[in-house]
Amino acid sequence: MLDVGDQVPDATVWFAPRETISLRDVVEDRPALFLFYLFDWSST
Repeated sequence: MLDVGDQVPDATVWFAPRETISLRDVVEDRPALFLFYLFDWSST
């Protein structure tokens, strides 16, 4: 877990099916809240 003021790791994540994005690009100019969960786009 990150604390207030911590830097976001330089990671690439799935933004949508077949679309990736860098976490640092998302938070470049604004704060953000990230929620991660499994199997959103899968049939399982």
